[in-house]
Amino acid sequence: MNHSFSLFEQVFLVVGLLSALGSFAFEVGRRIDVIATGTGSLPFDKPLQRIWRVIREVLLHEKVIRGRLLPGLMHGFVFWGFMVFGLVTIDHFAIGFEYPLLSQTAHHLYSFIVIPFSLLVIAGILYLAYRRFVLKPVALGKMSPTSGLVAVFITVLMLTYLFGELNLSNTVWKVNWWLHSLMILAFLFLIPRSKHLHLVLAPFNIFFKPFDQPDHSPVKIDMEASEEELDKMLSDLGKMTQNQALDIFSCVECGRCMDACPANRGGGILDPKHHFILDLRDPILESGNVDVLSQVNVEAGWECTTCQACTEVCPVGNQVEKSDEIRRLQVLVEGNVPQEYQKLFNNLQNTGNTEGATSSSLVERLPKYTPEMEYVLWLGCFARYELDPNFTTSVENFAKILDTAEVSYGILEEEHCSGEPANRLGDKLTFAMLREHNTEILQNVTKIVSMCPHCVVNLEKEYAKYGQVSYKVEHHSQVIGRLIEEGKIAIKVGDNGKVTYHDPCNLSRMLEEVDAPRTAIQSVTDQYFELPESGKNTLCCGAGGGLWWKKETEGRTHLVRAEQVVDSDADTVVTGCNFCYGMMNQGLGPLTPEGKEAVQVKDISDIVAENLL
Repeated sequence: MNHSFSLFEQVFLVVGLLSALGSFAFEVGRRIDVIATGTGSLPFDKPLQRIWRVIREVLLHEKVIRGRLLPGLMHGFVFWGFMVFGLVTIDHFAIGFEYPLLSQTAHHLYSFIVIPFSLLVIAGILYLAYRRFVLKPVALGKMSPTSGLVAVFITVLMLTYLFGELNLSNTVWKVNWWLHSLMILAFLFLIPRSKHLHLVLAPFNIFFKPFDQPDHSPVKIDMEASEEELDKMLSDLGKMTQNQALDIFSCVECGRCMDACPANRGGGILDPKHHFILDLRDPILESGNVDVLSQVNVEAGWECTTCQACTEVCPVGNQVEKSDEIRRLQVLVEGNVPQEYQKLFNNLQNTGNTEGATSSSLVERLPKYTPEMEYVLWLGCFARYELDPNFTTSVENFAKILDTAEVSYGILEEEHCSGEPANRLGDKLTFAMLREHNTEILQNVTKIVSMCPHCVVNLEKEYAKYGQVSYKVEHHSQVIGRLIEEGKIAIKVGDNGKVTYHDPCNLSRMLEEVDAPRTAIQSVTDQYFELPESGKNTLCCGAGGGLWWKKETEGRTHLVRAEQVVDSDADTVVTGCNFCYGMMNQGLGPLTPEGKEAVQVKDISDIVAENLL
């Protein structure tokens, strides 16, 4: 059926389209202008990998569906439905100007695709509305009027489309057509003024998302710079990068970062959705610039374990965590250092280690590195100064594995702390001092292995932000896994009971290593099982972000993971991090029910060394 539109209707349609599109462009433009004031630039490296990530995370809804299967699938129905509706929408307005894009035959054939998707969209949006307004998950936050309005708009859009496919009289069809049009125009007004702006920005945010976690800008302190240059450097610490500003406007407010945050789950005050994202949205819009990091809640910033769980689960590509920014502002600009960290920083400055120690009995028992050796065995402060004396056995077991495989190694007597605690706690000046010392003693080294993933991240990734590193750093699980696969060590399946593995955050998320530890563990036990949160979706032990030296927080961050391990009924929990090892040893005993044997804590090197042939 051909439908005619009067000149008045077409003029009204033009005015409506121009007003809606103009309003949309103005509001989006405001936000783009703010993003442009950010420091740095949006990255375009590795374009094919970025495009593939957009395909996976946007078109296929990989992260939206993961972890929240039913809500994610319902959101997918709505998204995919709107993808299908793109051509229909353009054709809809073209009909208003009596120049339809699709012939009646093409329109009819395409309707066999669109009608089923319309029904899926209705099912999806009604479920999401039910979840938002009836089930009311805590992570979604307070009631959102715009969410209800959007649910109505989408439902009416689908119903008017379906109604329009019926054999209607011209008058009824015209009324229905205009109602459908007004819903679309209303959408254009609403989207940029609400969280639904993520529909536009999320694909770009996911494309520009950094590949490394965490992606905090390096703080390059030149003590020989002029006073003006140092002042500018310090003033820039309060500004967000362009990537971070784009994050703020891309947030969909789903609350997954809250659900994943160990501090929030442990009862602390930290709420990453608000403290690190939403609390900054109005200030940057109102001020028109990104100099707002000083407004991040300080107490919340000190609670963060920097585990990157919030960033890992974000479905729109946000680098959520901003504790690095608030801590460096507090330390470098405000001079406000929590008392428990003052001694730590003094120790690092005066002795080069976290404990203020002048000697190490473990160092005396290990071979010293010489140039013909294959590896520098980087101990780190935890192992070197026995922050958990039991971990000394783990170091000796790793040495036993290397000796059995005839891999040469030695320690550096002049090793200082990699600087990870200072770096994560905002003391970038102390970090620079430690980094410069270690870079000097490593200049002729080609291969490093460490049992501390925190050290691996800093020696490899963090140091590289300040200059080229000439060495390769491996985690000991990677070396052990390779030795097993190459047959350089012979092992047996032992009687280890039920064994599970706790993925350290620095290893699984920041180094993206989840397979090597499992290769090692599964080669010595046939009763292995996974914890509920594992791999890159692991739950932090609570020691990250320097909290090992603080421990006392508002909540029970350090016990949430330990409770999971106790509840799993494992006989043994294996870790791949010295800090995780220490936290498990501290937390499992007190949480173990009376009459139940405590879960054994072992490092990967322990369980492999115990089963060497």
